[in-house]
Amino acid sequence: MAEDIYATPDMTQKVMSDRGEMEERMVDIYVSADTLRGHDPCSEAKDPIPENTAGDLHSGAGGPERSLSRAAAVCLGLLCALLLAGVAALGVIYLIKVTVERQQLQTKYDILTRERDQLNTSNINLTRERDQLNTSYINLTRERDQLNTSYINLTRERDDLKRKLCRCCHTECQDGWSRFGCSCYYVSAEKKNWSDSRQDCRDRGADLVIINSPEEQEFLNNLTKTVWIGLNDTVTERNFIWVDGTPLTTPTYWYGSQPDNYLHQPGSVDEDCAEIYYSPSQVPPPKTWNDNRCDSNNFWVCERRI
Repeated sequence: MAEDIYATPDMTQKVMSDRGEMEERMVDIYVSADTLRGHDPCSEAKDPIPENTAGDLHSGAGGPERSLSRAAAVCLGLLCALLLAGVAALGVIYLIKVTVERQQLQTKYDILTRERDQLNTSNINLTRERDQLNTSYINLTRERDQLNTSYINLTRERDDLKRKLCRCCHTECQDGWSRFGCSCYYVSAEKKNWSDSRQDCRDRGADLVIINSPEEQEFLNNLTKTVWIGLNDTVTERNFIWVDGTPLTTPTYWYGSQPDNYLHQPGSVDEDCAEIYYSPSQVPPPKTWNDNRCDSNNFWVCERRI
């Protein structure tokens, strides 16, 4: 009895016993699972689980489910690889596009910078030229003012000399003419339109009167007649010129709002010829000039320089 106690135990029998108990337990587990799924345990009992199958369950091989899991994992890995490849390709394309656009923007920036520098240079040059022109304009203005002053002084001296010459000159005017200052004047006794009146003066070796001074204006007002004078704006409206081609300057002796180019009736001709209008009660001297229709009939005054 004591020998049996101290004898070396048979481990092979122990392992076989444990394996048998494990197989019985695995059978019980499958039977319980089939019962829960609604399978008939009796039909399953007819087909005992093979020993190799039990071994696979014990080792955890997994069967078809494990194969499907591996396939799914492989597909997922391939999809991830394709996704990464697509993302990498898009990144490369985007980087190339950004690089090209950056180069284009840099080129445009360089061009605009050059144009800006050219414009700045042009602006500097134009500013210098403007300053030079302003300086020249100021100098020319000063010279013009000096020339105007000289002209006024010379005109006064000329007029003084003319007056002195006229006093010394004893030339008489021909019959029918009156002398005033350094001119002889003919006053018509009949009426004609402006053009015919001027032609009569030319036939007499003179022209319609040109008024140069307040004294001459007073002389003509004392004729107590409405007469044509040598002034018109037939070429350009409101641009009156004398018969010798000189423009009208001061002094002027227009009455009131004249010249008004008044139309006597719709469609009538303009008032382009000047007259001295005699009507002391309506048009008091010395401002007696009026614009009238050139085809009207008036007396006229011819002037001939001595």
